[in-house]
Amino acid sequence: PQAVAAFLHTHASELDKVALGEYLGHHEDFEVAVMRAYVDGERTAGLTIDIALRALLSHFRLPGEAQKIDRIMEKFADRFVADNPGSNFRNADG
Repeated sequence: PQAVAAFLHTHASELDKVALGEYLGHHEDFEVAVMRAYVDGERTAGLTIDIALRALLSHFRLPGEAQKIDRIMEKFADRFVADNPGSNFRNADG
């Protein structure tokens, strides 16, 4: 999963943003692991939550299905809280 995530990061500007978002939103184990590695590849330390989210979403479009969006956003929240321990967020749930 880490190698696929690294490839997707490296080539994000060459990939279709909608297709990449759909792939990252899949629920199969391997794709979920890729999505987690992909989001973990984003560094959000020192950024406000809106800037960090915009940076992540500049590479792909969120999929249309609520469950897929939820998976991606939950992982983003985990990453943001881990990178910003002094923020107003105590944990990924707020």
